[in-house]
Amino acid sequence: MSWRRRLRAIASGLGLEGAYDRSKKIAGLDPRRLLRAARFGRLNRGAADDEIVLRPGLRLRIDPSSREPFEHFCFRSLEMADELDAFLRQATRFDRFLDVGACHGIFSLAFVHGRPQARALAVEPSPAAFEILAGNAARNRAANLAIAQTALGAGAGTVRMRRSWHHLEALGESEADADAVAVCVRSMDDFCAERGFQPDVIKIDVEGFEHAVLLGARAVLERERPYLFLEVHPRRLAELGSSTSDLAALLTEHRYRFQAVSGRAMGLPGFVSRDGVFRALCAPL
Repeated sequence: MSWRRRLRAIASGLGLEGAYDRSKKIAGLDPRRLLRAARFGRLNRGAADDEIVLRPGLRLRIDPSSREPFEHFCFRSLEMADELDAFLRQATRFDRFLDVGACHGIFSLAFVHGRPQARALAVEPSPAAFEILAGNAARNRAANLAIAQTALGAGAGTVRMRRSWHHLEALGESEADADAVAVCVRSMDDFCAERGFQPDVIKIDVEGFEHAVLLGARAVLERERPYLFLEVHPRRLAELGSSTSDLAALLTEHRYRFQAVSGRAMGLPGFVSRDGVFRALCAPL
C-alpha cells in the first residue's frame, strides 16, 4: 500500500478524511505548484492526446494512460518535478543509463531524447507497466532504448510481490496478500554482464526494495562507479527486513557520498535520519 493510501486510511479511521482532503486541496495552492502548472499548460497548448511536453524542447509521444503519472513529474508533485529537473541537469554528463523500476519510462525516454549517442536500458517487472513502457518506446521510435521485463534483487531467486496500480511491490516474509504473485529476480551484476551493459548512471525506484537491488550490484558499483538516483522508502525498507542504515552502510562501503537531488550535501546523518520517502543522489568518491 502506498503512503498516500495509508495516510488516507489512517485519516478515515480517525474520522479525519475530510481534513485530509482539505489538506490536499491546500497543497494544490502552493505558488510553486501553480507556477509549474501554468508553465505546463503553456507548453502543452495544442498537444494531442498521445503527446506531452515535459520541459521546453522535450516532447514525447505517450500512451494516454501515461499522461497523469507523467504530469506528476511536471507540476502535480513538487518533489517529483524537482527530481526530474535534477536528473535532466545531470543527464548530459552520461551516456549509459540503467532505469530500475522504469514504470512507463519517463526517465529513460527523457534520457535518450535528442541524444542518438546515449543508451538507456529500462527494467520493469510489472506486466501492466511494461506493456505501456514498450508502447511508449515504440511511439518515440527510441532505437537507443532497450527494455526488459524483469526484477532485480540481491541474487537469483523469486520474491513475492503485490500489485499496486501499475506497480509491483515486494512483500516482506510476514506480509500477507491473497493476490501476491511470485516474480523471478536476478542480480544487477548478472543482468548487466549478460547484456554487456556498463551503466554510468542508474536510477532505482523500487518501493523499498532498493537495498536488495544494490546488494546485487556490488560488481557494477565497483567497476563502473555509476552515479545513483535513489528513491528511498524507509518504512518499506523496514517492512522488508532492511533499513536506511543498511543502505547507507552498503553505499559507504563502496565509497559513495550522499546528496539531495538538488546537489546540496546531505551527509550520512541526513540520509539515515529520514522516515518519509525521499530522493537522493549518491555520487562515487
